Amino acid sequence: MGLDDVPRCQHVKMNGTQCGSPALRRRRHCFFHERIRRERAKIAADTAAQGRFDLPLLEDANSVQVTLMKVIQLLGAGRLDHKTAGLILYALQTASVNLKNLNFEADDATDVVIDRDDVHRTCINGPQWFEEDFEERTFGPEADAEAASDEEEAEEAEEEKEEGIEEEIEAAKQREMDKIQLNEVRKNVQTLARNWLLEVAGEKPAGG
Repeated sequence: MGLDDVPRCQHVKMNGTQCGSPALRRRRHCFFHERIRRERAKIAADTAAQGRFDLPLLEDANSVQVTLMKVIQLLGAGRLDHKTAGLILYALQTASVNLKNLNFEADDATDVVIDRDDVHRTCINGPQWFEEDFEERTFGPEADAEAASDEEEAEEAEEEKEEGIEEEIEAAKQREMDKIQLNEVRKNVQTLARNWLLEVAGEKPAGG
């Protein structure tokens, strides 16, 4: 048994090479690329972001070059103003300088987290997982169907969790709106009561 039995991150870089880190358990991507995917999904879901366009993940020189070509294309098509383009080009220049100091993949694959719920078991300077944690792969329709089923269940569970969070946010917004409306009603009642008392006392109501 060897590392050939360990699932590999399915992220493909701009140059066509595959990420060399192990994938998270029951996921298609490694810890780094899974987090990047989630962050980009949040940005894509932001309806307030007008004129948004996707740029590659700046993880190597190829992705920086592709982004540069995309900015040039957007400028030529009139879809990007000069000020925004200037900021992006400056960021690309900074990224290209930083690339020589960066390495998004660990030297040892077993140092990469593949199960976030199991990190408390890791000892100091110890590996995150062992090759013995994985059984040899079985191939065929049944194995593929089982893997697909596990993947679907994991994705459904994640979607349900996200939906639950969205429902909690909406409920909190509604409670805040109800609170604001209640305060408005209370102010109106106080104003009416004060004016009525003034009228009874023979004084002119405020604002009357």
